[in-house]
Amino acid sequence: MRTYCADSIVLRRIDLGEKDRIITIYAREQGKLSAVAKGARRPGSKLAGASEPLTYARLFLSTGRDIDVLTQAEIRESFTGIKQNISTVAYGIYLLELLSSFVDERQPNPELFDTLLSSLYVLESGADPEITARYFELQLLIDLGYEPHFDRCLRCDKPIGREKVAFSPALGGIVCPECGVPPADAIWVPGAATTYARALRNIEPQKIKDLKFPPAALRDLGLMLKWHIRYRLEYDLRSTDFIDMVAKFDDNGDLAQMR
Repeated sequence: MRTYCADSIVLRRIDLGEKDRIITIYAREQGKLSAVAKGARRPGSKLAGASEPLTYARLFLSTGRDIDVLTQAEIRESFTGIKQNISTVAYGIYLLELLSSFVDERQPNPELFDTLLSSLYVLESGADPEITARYFELQLLIDLGYEPHFDRCLRCDKPIGREKVAFSPALGGIVCPECGVPPADAIWVPGAATTYARALRNIEPQKIKDLKFPPAALRDLGLMLKWHIRYRLEYDLRSTDFIDMVAKFDDNGDLAQMR
């Protein structure tokens, strides 16, 4: 069997029998792929930690007839800061599911890998998880060629100001109020929300921790990106329900009971 190594982020795992796991990873040079981690569920297994989601590791694999086999692993980052808080775990899992939903098997995209890795480090640093998620959404859409247009009206090319504008997932951008009836799928948001999208589009990852967005603007930006993503995937991500549940418990002061 041919062996190879892959700098990888573990996206998900499934228990297989009593001892093994099947993991899905996103590798910088190989793209998304699945592998069997034999014995990963045994006590003291050296593959146990490396087969957990939200883990960055250098993996050594052998090609199999049906599925590759994980043979060794060197953990580079376990992201323990993310895993210690249920809110950041929820957003971390969302980033993994979002990427996995957009990419096909064995289609490498090193820039997207780097975007995911840097976003996980931002989340690990204690940055606002919601702002971090909006940053990753935008960067993923840019990397894959699905960037929404927030700068100008798609019909008249007028720059977007602070007045309310219509965001259309079908058109992939903004229609100003002077351009008549917007598409049926459009949602109305203050134009100011688009300025925050532009800020996230151009910011360096290490500076995200210093960002503070007004709650209303962050909500409007999140709504636009949610519908833009849903239009392209044609389904909702399960991890968004987890985020909503955590937020609900947090609002009620019950989050500590879930840790």
